[in-house]
Amino acid sequence: MQTLWLRHFQCSGVIYVKSRKTMCSSFSECLAHPLVSILIGSAVTWFFAWIYYKRAGDELRKEAALLQKATIAIIYFLEHPDAEIEVRRDTIGRPVGVIVSAEAHARGTSTIKGVAANAKSDS
Repeated sequence: MQTLWLRHFQCSGVIYVKSRKTMCSSFSECLAHPLVSILIGSAVTWFFAWIYYKRAGDELRKEAALLQKATIAIIYFLEHPDAEIEVRRDTIGRPVGVIVSAEAHARGTSTIKGVAANAKSDS
Protein backbone atom coordinates (compact mmCIF):
# COMPACT_ATOMS: atom_id res chain seq x y z
CA MET A 1 0.00 0.00 0.00
CA GLN A 2 1.36 3.36 -0.97
CA THR A 3 1.17 6.43 1.19
CA LEU A 4 0.83 10.15 0.61
CA TRP A 5 4.17 11.91 0.36
CA LEU A 6 4.58 15.64 0.39
CA ARG A 7 7.89 17.25 -0.22
CA HIS A 8 8.39 20.93 0.41
CA PHE A 9 11.04 22.80 -1.39
CA GLN A 10 11.72 26.43 -0.76
CA CYS A 11 13.62 28.28 -3.34
CA SER A 12 14.02 32.05 -3.16
CA GLY A 13 10.89 32.56 -1.04
CA VAL A 14 8.54 30.37 -3.13
CA ILE A 15 7.26 27.03 -1.79
CA TYR A 16 6.97 24.16 -4.24
CA VAL A 17 4.99 21.09 -3.21
CA LYS A 18 5.30 17.71 -4.88
CA SER A 19 2.59 15.24 -4.01
CA ARG A 20 1.87 11.67 -4.90
CA LYS A 21 -1.69 10.50 -3.94
CA THR A 22 -2.46 6.84 -3.47
CA MET A 23 -4.85 4.59 -1.53
CA CYS A 24 -5.54 5.55 2.08
CA SER A 25 -3.52 3.97 4.83
CA SER A 26 -5.33 5.41 7.87
CA PHE A 27 -8.92 6.18 8.77
CA SER A 28 -8.49 9.96 8.47
CA GLU A 29 -7.11 9.58 4.98
CA CYS A 30 -9.89 7.18 4.11
CA LEU A 31 -12.52 9.83 4.93
CA ALA A 32 -11.21 11.88 2.06
CA HIS A 33 -12.02 9.05 -0.30
CA PRO A 34 -14.86 10.19 -2.59
CA LEU A 35 -17.23 7.28 -1.97
CA VAL A 36 -17.07 7.65 1.79
CA SER A 37 -17.50 11.42 1.48
CA ILE A 38 -20.58 10.94 -0.67
CA LEU A 39 -22.10 8.52 1.84
CA ILE A 40 -21.42 10.78 4.81
CA GLY A 41 -22.69 13.84 2.94
CA SER A 42 -25.88 12.10 1.88
CA ALA A 43 -26.52 10.88 5.44
CA VAL A 44 -26.10 14.39 6.85
CA THR A 45 -28.28 15.86 4.10
CA TRP A 46 -30.98 13.25 4.68
CA PHE A 47 -30.99 13.94 8.44
CA PHE A 48 -31.41 17.71 8.12
CA ALA A 49 -33.97 17.33 5.33
CA TRP A 50 -35.94 14.91 7.53
CA ILE A 51 -35.96 17.45 10.39
CA TYR A 52 -37.11 20.22 8.04
CA TYR A 53 -39.93 18.20 6.49
CA LYS A 54 -41.00 16.83 9.89
CA ARG A 55 -41.49 20.38 11.17
CA ALA A 56 -43.26 21.40 7.97
CA GLY A 57 -45.59 18.40 8.24
CA ASP A 58 -46.44 19.22 11.86
CA GLU A 59 -47.28 22.80 10.91
CA LEU A 60 -49.41 21.52 8.02
CA ARG A 61 -51.34 19.23 10.37
CA LYS A 62 -52.06 22.15 12.72
CA GLU A 63 -53.22 24.32 9.83
CA ALA A 64 -55.41 21.51 8.47
CA ALA A 65 -57.07 21.11 11.89
CA LEU A 66 -57.84 24.83 12.01
CA LEU A 67 -59.25 24.74 8.48
CA GLN A 68 -61.42 21.77 9.38
CA LYS A 69 -62.87 23.68 12.36
CA ALA A 70 -63.48 26.69 10.11
CA THR A 71 -65.24 24.52 7.54
CA ILE A 72 -67.51 23.03 10.20
CA ALA A 73 -68.35 26.56 11.43
CA ILE A 74 -69.15 27.73 7.89
CA ILE A 75 -71.43 24.75 7.34
CA TYR A 76 -73.21 25.52 10.63
CA PHE A 77 -73.70 29.15 9.61
CA LEU A 78 -75.12 28.11 6.26
CA GLU A 79 -77.53 25.67 7.91
CA HIS A 80 -78.65 28.25 10.52
CA PRO A 81 -79.00 31.61 8.77
CA ASP A 82 -80.83 33.18 11.75
CA ALA A 83 -77.84 32.80 14.04
CA GLU A 84 -76.00 35.96 15.01
CA ILE A 85 -72.26 35.69 14.50
CA GLU A 86 -69.53 37.63 16.30
CA VAL A 87 -65.90 37.00 15.39
CA ARG A 88 -63.31 37.16 18.18
CA ARG A 89 -59.90 38.47 17.08
CA ASP A 90 -56.46 38.60 18.69
CA THR A 91 -54.30 41.73 19.05
CA ILE A 92 -53.00 41.40 15.48
CA GLY A 93 -56.49 41.09 14.04
CA ARG A 94 -56.54 37.42 13.13
CA PRO A 95 -59.76 35.53 13.92
CA VAL A 96 -59.32 33.25 16.94
CA GLY A 97 -62.91 32.26 17.64
CA VAL A 98 -66.54 32.73 16.84
CA ILE A 99 -69.40 33.53 19.19
CA VAL A 100 -72.74 32.32 17.92
CA SER A 101 -75.98 33.48 19.48
CA ALA A 102 -79.44 32.55 18.40
CA GLU A 103 -82.85 33.64 19.50
CA ALA A 104 -85.82 31.41 19.86
CA HIS A 105 -89.42 32.36 20.42
CA ALA A 106 -91.96 30.07 21.96
CA ARG A 107 -95.67 30.62 21.89
CA GLY A 108 -98.23 28.41 23.43
CA THR A 109 -101.93 28.25 24.10
CA SER A 110 -103.99 26.07 26.30
CA THR A 111 -107.70 25.35 26.51
CA ILE A 112 -109.65 23.51 29.14
CA LYS A 113 -112.96 21.89 28.56
CA GLY A 114 -114.99 20.07 31.09
CA VAL A 115 -118.44 18.88 31.91
CA ALA A 116 -119.93 19.56 35.35
CA ALA A 117 -122.49 17.08 36.53
CA ASN A 118 -123.67 18.98 39.55
CA ALA A 119 -122.64 22.64 39.68
CA LYS A 120 -124.00 23.13 43.23
CA SER A 121 -121.86 20.38 44.79
CA ASP A 122 -118.67 21.61 43.06
CA SER A 123 -118.88 25.07 44.62
